[in-house]
Amino acid sequence: MKYGHFDREKREYVIDRVDVPASWTNYLGVEELCAVVNHTAGGYLFYKSPEHHRITRFRPNGVPMDRPGHYLYLRDDDTGEYWSVSWQPCGKDRTDYRCRHGLSYSVYECRREGIEAVQTL
Repeated sequence: MKYGHFDREKREYVIDRVDVPASWTNYLGVEELCAVVNHTAGGYLFYKSPEHHRITRFRPNGVPMDRPGHYLYLRDDDTGEYWSVSWQPCGKDRTDYRCRHGLSYSVYECRREGIEAVQTL
């Protein structure tokens, strides 16, 4: 099964399907502030050390998996329909969904009901 591919030109791993068998994570770091995020924006944030200075918590083996996270919600005012750019936590179908993990950044892209959105961490 193919869930994604490497984009050699951009030096990214591109995830085209959210139903990967295991969480694809990326490490984001700027000096002493760091984050670990997955392909649906679940993850945690910490200062200096994940052991002692967590800003947000993460339960990789807990239920629900990969929560909490860094989510951006959207709503269509005309229909009242809402969703999240990173697929989770809403988990609604997408016309088009993609996650791109690069070196110290992740980009989430979606299109739903004619509305396109991009979230960059």
